[in-house]
Amino acid sequence: MRQGSLAIGSPKSPGATPLVVAHRGAWGLAPQNSLAAFEEAVQLGCDAVELDVRRTLDGRVVVVHDARAGVRPIAKLTHEQVQSRPRHRHLPALEAVLDLIAGRIGVDVELKEDGYVEQAMAIVKRRLAPEQYVVTSFRDSVLPTVKRTAPAARTGLLLNPNRQLGQLPRSPQLRVAKATLKRICEICREEQALLAELKTLIEVHCPQLLAERGAHVEAASALNDYLAHYPQGRFVREARERLAQLQAAP
Repeated sequence: MRQGSLAIGSPKSPGATPLVVAHRGAWGLAPQNSLAAFEEAVQLGCDAVELDVRRTLDGRVVVVHDARAGVRPIAKLTHEQVQSRPRHRHLPALEAVLDLIAGRIGVDVELKEDGYVEQAMAIVKRRLAPEQYVVTSFRDSVLPTVKRTAPAARTGLLLNPNRQLGQLPRSPQLRVAKATLKRICEICREEQALLAELKTLIEVHCPQLLAERGAHVEAASALNDYLAHYPQGRFVREARERLAQLQAAP
């Protein structure tokens, strides 16, 4: 298999294992969707990165999640204008990201809008082989255009709890998609409950515990920062275990 290939297959395939995908890069310390976050994901040994694609007013295809920079839409600002905002100063062009990570890690390219699919896919195809990426979108109209532009590309329709699944075309995969989405929603609710419980532990119990034992107050702040940067489930569980160890310490 070529380096940086994204091995997507059926969970029932022999030897199939879950992929570790860095959502918007590994942005514990670096800003999300930044070159530093994607480089960190490579260094951590992740299987792939997910990145969000939009287009600016001057026609630059950029990597950014939010549709707006402040109150103004990304599509109504030039690339330079967006980068002038403190929160978006790291905003990279898609080609810069792919030049950095191509062949080093798999890539999940999420196209946030329609209207620039051909332009984005031209950038992707020049830098990545079909087995090195997958293109996803919440918009039905995007994926057929992707397939026309790049027939060998693998694509995926993204769903969320608000999506009217009954409006989707019937297919053998739809029943599986509905069941999968339902389970994902259940997991998210479980994780939110766990996060709320952990937040209470940190804010209520941890400072008192640390004060009683004469430990440095910075430890509580560090745990708060840890959770703020790593809200994903496995990091939450890891932080909870660390708190339990702290409470059990002599």
